[in-house]
Amino acid sequence: MANNRLSDLLHILVYIQMHQNQKLTSDLIASSLNTNPSLARRMMGQLRKADLLETTQGSATPKLTKDPKDITVFDVYLATCPDSPLLKVDHNTSKECQVGNAIPDVLNKYYLDIQSAAEAKMRHVTIQDLINDVEMSIRHHLMVAEQ
Repeated sequence: MANNRLSDLLHILVYIQMHQNQKLTSDLIASSLNTNPSLARRMMGQLRKADLLETTQGSATPKLTKDPKDITVFDVYLATCPDSPLLKVDHNTSKECQVGNAIPDVLNKYYLDIQSAAEAKMRHVTIQDLINDVEMSIRHHLMVAEQ
């Protein structure tokens, strides 16, 4: 099953930056994620631990610790504490079958290349890039709704 933690952490940072002059409770952030406030607070804790988010207990004013153009998707990916690669090879294959015996090593080679390429791309996409695209998408949807 795919892990959507990276998506949620990126969502939180974009949401906070786009609503930076507003009171942002964990209830409000959680509603944007369609989750519960407790989970939203835990994810915000991950972002704090990674030094990407600053919060003050008792105050609903979270803020990014850096300019959005200086935070990359890779920075946020690291905040997810990736203990396994993006793609995981199934090593529980039959050692009696030639394909089952060979496929884990073959896939691992390709998966490592894919991991490297994905990480390289993540280093070039910033929170500001995401914000720009979200704002453009919102404007587009508003224009379509007005027609």
